[in-house]
Amino acid sequence: MKKNLLFVLAFSFVLSESAFAQVEVNAFGGYMPGSKTAYSYNGYRLRIDGGGNFGVALDFNLPLKGIQAEVSYMHFSSTLKQDGGLVDRVETQPIIVEYYQIGGLRPLMDGGQFMPFGLFTLGASRFAPENAPQEYWRFAINAGLGMKYFFTDKVGIRLQARLLMPLYFAGAGFGCSIGTGGSGCGTGVGFGTEILQGDFTGGVVLKLGQE
Repeated sequence: MKKNLLFVLAFSFVLSESAFAQVEVNAFGGYMPGSKTAYSYNGYRLRIDGGGNFGVALDFNLPLKGIQAEVSYMHFSSTLKQDGGLVDRVETQPIIVEYYQIGGLRPLMDGGQFMPFGLFTLGASRFAPENAPQEYWRFAINAGLGMKYFFTDKVGIRLQARLLMPLYFAGAGFGCSIGTGGSGCGTGVGFGTEILQGDFTGGVVLKLGQE
């Protein structure tokens, strides 16, 4: 819990004073469907069962019109098991999944009590099986759509759906060519995802401070 608090505080101090004029505190809970690893390990894949999740997000106003910076934390407790295969190689066990994210929230229409939005964030994901010798951290990006509806100037609700993508580095390349049509050089970096996850959440939004 301490590292989660430090994560939020560290990002907060990076923001300008104008961003602190108003902060939206989002407390949410919801559901994550079951997910499987994208690749087969000797004829089997790993599966994480679906279940409830919860988290918190802080939204800060930015000088860019309508854009908000967001820092968020999500916690999910589930069960890890083997899916497929002729021999049981993986023991069924509890697993904790966490996402630490920073990014931006963009409204899809101007003002008013009702605000649909698009969301894109990046950061880290943590997978911690109970009986594994270590935790597994991955760079991760999240993308989603949602809406906020404010009953008053200070209180509202938030609903959203997200795609959660932990990534691994798949290699980089550099090359040059010379031909009759000219010459050129190029570089490329590849990433892949080991497991695709998602969630559907809803919660309460509280506005603190003044615009």
